[in-house]
Amino acid sequence: MIRRVQLSINNANIGKLNKLDKFRAESIHVINLYINLIWEQQDFSSKFISTKADTWLSARMQQCLGKQALEIVKSQRKRKRKTKPTFSGNSFNIDSRFVNIQFDNNSFDVWVKLSSLGNKIILNLPAHKHRQFFKYKEWKLKQSIRLRFSNNNYFVDLYYEKEPLPLKTTGNTKAIDIGYKKLIVSSDREFIGNTFIYEKISRKKQGSKAFNQALIERDELINKACKQLDLNNTNVLYAEDLKSVKHGSKGKIHKSFMNKLQRWSYSKVLNRLSMLCDESGIQFVKLSSQYTSQRCSKCGVICKSNRQGEIYKCACGNIMDADLNAAYNILHLGEYGLQVFKPI
Repeated sequence: MIRRVQLSINNANIGKLNKLDKFRAESIHVINLYINLIWEQQDFSSKFISTKADTWLSARMQQCLGKQALEIVKSQRKRKRKTKPTFSGNSFNIDSRFVNIQFDNNSFDVWVKLSSLGNKIILNLPAHKHRQFFKYKEWKLKQSIRLRFSNNNYFVDLYYEKEPLPLKTTGNTKAIDIGYKKLIVSSDREFIGNTFIYEKISRKKQGSKAFNQALIERDELINKACKQLDLNNTNVLYAEDLKSVKHGSKGKIHKSFMNKLQRWSYSKVLNRLSMLCDESGIQFVKLSSQYTSQRCSKCGVICKSNRQGEIYKCACGNIMDADLNAAYNILHLGEYGLQVFKPI
């Protein structure tokens, strides 16, 4: 298991921040040079780049940036995009050859030292610990980092790793439905969180300070809601794989609602729940979402019109919350598969 801890390094003095700006600008230039080279040569099987660029960056750093350029190009091809990618310079993967991390030294809790960058630049970047550090105090700290530039601020991502816990052999199974109106509804009749935050985000100008703050608030609400899900006696958690849920919706949904739907971060909910399950020895299983919202959990009939907003109403007499009905169907799918129907 690997977990990320974000540190703000904007307490560094202006001289250090100027050097970071210089390093970032040159690194963007070099990575895009390597992307152009890889694209021209059509060599997508290599694991490293041996060509040296005309730059003041060290040979080691060029090698590090070349590896990142390869990853960017391979990711582009994996997504079957035919256009050459361009690196914008938002994040840089920096391995242990350049990094030394020290704690509780002088007035700051954390010091991240970057060296061997080139041009004799050595940076000691200060930061403060926060509550996440205490959560991972028994974990092993990796020496590689990610340097990120976001909203005109610099951040360093530290990574902690730990062997995963063995999966539980006893306990109950549980299923959840992740919805737009209600964040999480479980087969144990837990109704957790609401999604009013998507309304709030849709009213903000994209890229503005208020917009970015609303995105942070959304992520905090997701984390809080996931922690409220009772997993104490659970050994298997089923959830829908919503990877393609928005695919093909353009033009079929009213523009105002589509704007809100674009901020629906079901992937963040799934990722957060997956992390919590890893840390608790719970098997996390993602299943196909086929017909889970249209099938009656009592009689098994599939009828799209049975779902009427937030209520599911079937001719068999089943009337219940639509998301709860979906959670029951997800549990049934996990337990028995598509071929067998047993009423909940």
